[in-house]
Amino acid sequence: MQDALRKVMLAAKGVGELTGENVMRGRAEHPICGDVLELTWIESEGVITELAWRARGCPATLAVAAAAQQSLLAKPRVEAAEHLHKCLHALGGLASHEQHAVKMYLRALTV
Repeated sequence: MQDALRKVMLAAKGVGELTGENVMRGRAEHPICGDVLELTWIESEGVITELAWRARGCPATLAVAAAAQQSLLAKPRVEAAEHLHKCLHALGGLASHEQHAVKMYLRALTV
């Protein structure tokens, strides 16, 4: 993992859970390594206005969740993959064995 992405992971912005009646929820697990990611978010007209996450697992899972927090707010959820990939690339990217974290995040964000 690149230093810039590691710093985002350690800052852990967005850790927690949103509550309320408009909150959407998603969860994904990695069946082999046991990583678990839980997302809560609020959308307005398809745009993510609030986003929170809880995760346990490898550093890549934590880093992707933290990076998504900074890259997906105020973006349409249908464009999440594009914006997340751009953000991760700008932060130095993930190694091939860490890519499962991105797929897991996007699965959790799909309702």
